[in-house]
Amino acid sequence: MPEHTRYSVAALRTFAERILVEAGLEPGEAALLGESLIEADLRGIGSHGLTRLRTYAQRVQTGVVQAGSVPRIVREAPGALAVDGCNGAGVPVGVTVMDWCVERARTQGSCFATVCNGNHFGIGAFFTMRAARAGMIGLAMSNAPASMVPAGGKRPLLGTNPLSVAIPAGTSPPLVLDMATSTVAQGKIILAAKEGATEIPGHWAVDENGQPTTDPQAALRGAMLPFGGAKGYAIALIIDVLCSALGGSAPSTGIHSFWDDFERPQNVGFFMGAWSIAHFMPLPEFHKRIDALFTTLKSSPPAPGFDEVCIPGEGEQRRAEQGRREGLAYAPAVMADLSALAQEYQVAFIEEGCDA
Repeated sequence: MPEHTRYSVAALRTFAERILVEAGLEPGEAALLGESLIEADLRGIGSHGLTRLRTYAQRVQTGVVQAGSVPRIVREAPGALAVDGCNGAGVPVGVTVMDWCVERARTQGSCFATVCNGNHFGIGAFFTMRAARAGMIGLAMSNAPASMVPAGGKRPLLGTNPLSVAIPAGTSPPLVLDMATSTVAQGKIILAAKEGATEIPGHWAVDENGQPTTDPQAALRGAMLPFGGAKGYAIALIIDVLCSALGGSAPSTGIHSFWDDFERPQNVGFFMGAWSIAHFMPLPEFHKRIDALFTTLKSSPPAPGFDEVCIPGEGEQRRAEQGRREGLAYAPAVMADLSALAQEYQVAFIEEGCDA
């Protein structure tokens, strides 16, 4: 069976930016959002990649997301910011706020921010890796529309509330955690349904009656399961507290759908920030320590069925490096949707590519 055509990262990014500009975003906003989508695909997080381009564009075009909006600091202390996202696109708002935190952490040692009136912010690693590249430890989290049951419940009351942490290293790639608090991101089920899959693993979700299901359509009518049972539930709840109760956004039960509500703003909340390593110890010393720790882990004998012990984010890093070299391939359903989108927005479809 022939492999799908692979497209260059540059061509894909340009295509995404053009669609988003035609939808109404400012060029700088479109560039950041397009970069985030491609980064998700590069890292193997297809649920948050170009498969979402149509919905992002539609949300801007309908005005439910405010193009050109600039986040506003409404309350501040040296190491703390309360920010109004002003209903701007989630990725550029998140980048602006993380950059503010990094700059303040250079003098204060750390800075963290809450963001209210936000929108879906894509993959959290897009923000935390910015902090890691600045020699800091980055943290980013967001609440999301209620789509996950609490442990022991059958009604969705929490979002899949993602969490990301990035820690820089010296000679090694950074440690990057980027996870949903559900067993998997709901986007994986949405993508499975979009690609015509008839079965998903039985531990991902429950149906409308709270029973585990392998049917992606039944799962979309039901709810996600928290990872690790009560542990994932607790972490998801803490994220909702930081984003809504502390940050002033809507709780998960009050956030409107990203996918099919084009009339009401989402009012998603973020909590993000950075620790300056240099305020705790010299950065070269930290790099030496973290590299030694990673070396210990990497030299550990693998268990049967495994080739090696990996550092969190290492697999995603390898996929991204391969994708930048060889291009990215997409399922036919995704490419058909992107082709239709190109026609609707009168943007040239992706021409550059090679058969892998």
